[in-house]
Amino acid sequence: MKRLAIALTLVALFSGLASSQTQTASPPNQIELQVMSTEPSPLQIGQYADVRFKVTNERSDDFDNVTVLFRENYPFSVDPDNKKRWRIASLESGDSYQFRMQVRVDSNALQGEETMEFRVETANGARTFEIPVQVKADDDGLVISDVSFPEKVAPGTSRTMNLTIENTARAYFRNVEVSVNPDASTPVVTSGTSGKRIGSIESGETEEVSYTLNIDEGAENGVYRIPLELEYENEAGASLSKSETTGIVVGGSPQIEVGLNDDGAIPSGSTGTVTFRFINRGEGTAKFVKVEVLEGENYIIRTGSSVYLGDMNSDDYQTAESEIYTSPGTDTINIPVNVTYQENGEEKTLTETVTVDALTSEERNLYGSSSGSPILPVVIVILLLAGGLYYWRKRR
Repeated sequence: MKRLAIALTLVALFSGLASSQTQTASPPNQIELQVMSTEPSPLQIGQYADVRFKVTNERSDDFDNVTVLFRENYPFSVDPDNKKRWRIASLESGDSYQFRMQVRVDSNALQGEETMEFRVETANGARTFEIPVQVKADDDGLVISDVSFPEKVAPGTSRTMNLTIENTARAYFRNVEVSVNPDASTPVVTSGTSGKRIGSIESGETEEVSYTLNIDEGAENGVYRIPLELEYENEAGASLSKSETTGIVVGGSPQIEVGLNDDGAIPSGSTGTVTFRFINRGEGTAKFVKVEVLEGENYIIRTGSSVYLGDMNSDDYQTAESEIYTSPGTDTINIPVNVTYQENGEEKTLTETVTVDALTSEERNLYGSSSGSPILPVVIVILLLAGGLYYWRKRR
């Protein structure tokens, strides 16, 4: 009797073990589950995602009453009103069924690879599928939505730049640091610290930070790139960063003034030299300045009709000479002078008319042929001296 009891006990034990193994064994190479796509891809922290997957019967036999279950595991969850269990009444050999579900990624998730879990149950047993997926933070969640700065700034000045930081994500960010970091080739420095800190920004909120930018006195006209850096943390404490750029235009507008270098005149009916004067009265640099003296009435340009002056900085002064022949009997001539230059890569043109006196031979004898300074006062002084001398002698 004792031996029979031991034998029965062993039979029951092995029978239970076999039964347990039959219920939990995974049917290999029979049913496969594959995630086809996710939207967005990769999955975004703190957002919902549409997940499409399919179940395929790779066995030669059919399956009845197949159950597919999405097993919620951190950081993935399904809202109560969304489906996470499906039943297939009959899954024939070679057939596939496609499913779609909406999954939420927890806002405290960390960036990197996570695992989605599915369980497929049949009458023969069950199998768990672990599908790796990528999870990342919403890079566009924290953006510099606006940069307020003057359209153009002159060298040697200081201006305020205002940056608006906006959180477009569904989660909040904390320990936000905004930095303005001009490189060594940019003639701009910030007053004080280059980094500004914001404690936190809730979803949908905006914050504003301001910087004072100082433009170097020797800065040339041009557009300069200013790098902007964002460093912050999400709710889970993961460090994130983002780089953006903005640009500033340095250089006020040049203002070229055209005139005569002196008040001298040229001879009428002969050739004389006219010296033109060019001054940049503006705050910006005029590049590649070229002067053209144009033809007009009662004169002919002999030489100096085109002169290249090069670059003219603010307050620069340059001259150009032209040899001009005037027709006999001409009193004055009006000479159009055309000036072309580049401002911030854009070609500009201005034309100004310069009036030049033309003296007859009698006028030149009276006022001087070259200097243009009248000699009449000298004659008067001599006559007064002679009269005074005559009066003094007569008195004696």
